[in-house]
Amino acid sequence: MRRLTAIGVAVLALGCCGGVALAAGSTVRHAARSVSIRAGATRTVRVPFPDALKYGNALYSGAVTFSWSGGGPSPDLAEVRILEAQSVEGGSLYEVKVRNGNAAGSVAVRVTVTATTVEPLPHS
Repeated sequence: MRRLTAIGVAVLALGCCGGVALAAGSTVRHAARSVSIRAGATRTVRVPFPDALKYGNALYSGAVTFSWSGGGPSPDLAEVRILEAQSVEGGSLYEVKVRNGNAAGSVAVRVTVTATTVEPLPHS
């Protein structure tokens, strides 16, 4: 199986944050969802941020990875495009819209979307 990191979306802060370093006491939580996208299709994947909006000083980020396994012609990952990547519903969900622009007959691309919450301690 091959993997390619497509995008690391910048940290979305729900408060004032200039430069942020992870403190030793920070809690990091992840949530992920994977979907297969056939050639020529577009899908929207929504993943809730763990403990979304629970703490005022939390930081939110998201990432998208592509992969595939054998079973036919290998897809060209350069043809897989992220059309939108943003937090939605007031910052409680991470939403990514992905298009697989490969030709018909190629293997489906597996897209994994990960939403991450960093909760610096102490909570405020």
